[in-house]
Formats: sequence, structure tokens, C-alpha cells
Amino acid sequence: MRSRAAAVLAFFAAVAGYALCGQVASKASATDGLSLATPDRLEDAGWWPTKGDPSRSQYVGVASCSGCHVELAAAQKATPMYHAAVRALDSTILQARTPLTYKESKYHSTLSRSPGDGVTFSVNDGTRAVSQRAEWAFGIGEVGQTFLLEKDRVFTEGRLSYYTALGALAVTTGQPLDARSSLDEALGRPLDSGTAQRCFSCHTTAAVASNKFEPDKATPGVICEACHGAGAQHVAAVSTGHTDVASLAIFNPARLSPVDSVDFCGSCHRTWADVAMEMPANIGLISVRFQPYRLEESRCWGKNGDSRITCVACHDPHRPLQRELLSYDSNCLACHGTRGHPEANLARTCKVSANNCASCHMPKYEVPQTHAIFTDHYIRVVRTDEGFLP
Repeated sequence: MRSRAAAVLAFFAAVAGYALCGQVASKASATDGLSLATPDRLEDAGWWPTKGDPSRSQYVGVASCSGCHVELAAAQKATPMYHAAVRALDSTILQARTPLTYKESKYHSTLSRSPGDGVTFSVNDGTRAVSQRAEWAFGIGEVGQTFLLEKDRVFTEGRLSYYTALGALAVTTGQPLDARSSLDEALGRPLDSGTAQRCFSCHTTAAVASNKFEPDKATPGVICEACHGAGAQHVAAVSTGHTDVASLAIFNPARLSPVDSVDFCGSCHRTWADVAMEMPANIGLISVRFQPYRLEESRCWGKNGDSRITCVACHDPHRPLQRELLSYDSNCLACHGTRGHPEANLARTCKVSANNCASCHMPKYEVPQTHAIFTDHYIRVVRTDEGFLP
């Protein structure tokens, strides 16, 4: 006979019409130490970020989560993830700075905002002009903000993005720097449906439901259910007093193995396999933007390293990013400050200093075209005059 918990789980699954979010076996495990490309992860059963299996009715929204997880929900609102996307009309950058203009060869571009007409991106060559509405702004603005234009249900990545370091528009990272040869090209790069879906899946919540891409119904930003899965079953179990079932009806990334945990974050920030196998052209300096990939290049990662080395070992996804390097010293010294730690053959105290470890062992690099400096998560001993290590 099935247990009471199993029976309740079956009931909720039947009502929901989709599989529970509980932990499932992954193709990669902590024992093989191998990263998987995100498309392979999405083929597995169960929840994974950017996966759109649950129906829209299964998403309950951050207000429901806040009812119990008051402190976590409130703190998460201050994270960059929570602000990973906004409707263009709601962009505080555009509210404060439009119109923004840019000149490229014979093309004059303008990004303008009107409460009545929305945000418009227009380009003219002196004789003719084209324009499209900017519907979405991706990015919190720490580095910058990129605008998605939409016409006839086709999205275009705007040729120009706002860069905070410049306080102005410049060519969007990844788009060709040479002057365009037509007005349409100067407007931006059209996205196929698959690429647009991937963009929305990492910058918004529930853009895909029942495996159907519905960007108009997406919730701006990466909120609770983007990582923990749709919460209707969890809320129902809690509200009916089935606390033993509730924890099985929601995905808890904290239970993942180190490899799975880093791949979990890498579903948007790029796993080692995503970069090495799916996008090898990005293995150079630009790969510093892909933190999970760089982390797994580290000597302290994997079988020869420490099982505690994961993204969430240093970064709490529910809280704002810590900017002070000193705040990370305790993480480093948890291993390197204890000689002979059983989990690490690198557990030696640094001969130079026990303060600001990341300032030496995680150097910063400016990535061309991003107009920003990134911390390299390839943790290592950096030799004198050593340049970037791919």
C-alpha cells in the first residue's frame, strides 16, 4: 500500500497535470564530475531552470511565496536577478535619460520614450527612416541594458544598448562593430524563436508554460519560481497541512551535488559544457562573463579539489551581491586556512596574506565591447605579469 505522503503527492500531481518538482536523478552526478550542456539537462525529467513544462496555472507568483518566506522574498527583490528584465516603459534608465542618440556612419539612431506611445527605437539615413517599439529592457543596468524590439511577434535585439560606464548608447555586445549596410541592420538583429525563448527564459519568469513560448505573459525578472519551479503544488500542500509533502512538491537547489549545482546556475550563466561544446568561439577573454565555466577551470574544482566549491558557496541567490572583497575571505579560509582539510589537497594558508584573497586569486579583466570589468572565477595562483588564461 502506498504511504499517505505518496497518495497525497499523486493527488496533487493528478490535479496539476504535470510531474512534481522533487529531486530527480540527473545524467551527470557528483561521482563522474562532468558538466553537462544545458540542452542535455533540459531533456531530463523534473524541474530545471529555463524549462517550460509546468502549465501557467501552476505558477503562483512571488506574493504567495512571500506569505511564508517573508525575509527571503523581501531580500531577493534587491538582487540583480530580480531586476534582470523590465518592460521598456518601466526602465528607470530610460525614464531618466531619454531621448538617447547615436551616430554610426550615415545612420542616426534615437531611443525615445513617451508614456503614451511607449519606447521607440528609430534609425534614419537622412532620406528614409525605420522604427520599432522597444518592448523589453534586459539587464539591471549595472553594466548596461539591452532592448528587445518587437514587430509582428518577431523580436529584434536592438543594435544599440545603454552602457552605464559610458552613460550613453553603444553597439550591443556580440553584434558586429563595423557600420551596417542597411537601415534594417542598423535597427538590430532579428532573433529566431528559439533564441528569443532562451533570452526570455533567463531574464524573466514563466515566459514558457506548457512548453509554449508566451513572452507577453512573462513575469519580469528572475523570481522564486524561476529557480524553484512552479509552486502551486507546494502551496496547496502547505495550506492543507501536509508539510511532509510540501518539501517534495518544490525544487530545492541546495540539495544538488556540486556538479549539478554549478550546472544549475550555468543554465543561464553558462555551464562548462555549454561553452566548451556549444560555443567554443567564446573560450577567449569573453568567457570571463561565464562564471560557472571559469569556476570549473579552477584547480580547486572537481575530483582534485573541494566538493564545497559551488556558485552558492559564495553567492546567496536570495540576497544582493556582496561587493566588498573582504567579505569573501571567510569562504576562502574555510579550506585554505585549515591545514590538511580532508576535502582539499590544496588546503594551505597563503604565504602572502589572509585578507582580500580574491584580489589576487580572482583577477579582474575588462572585456572589449562590454565597457565593463568582470571578476574572473578561474581561481588560481596568478603569476607575475600573467595575462588572461583561456
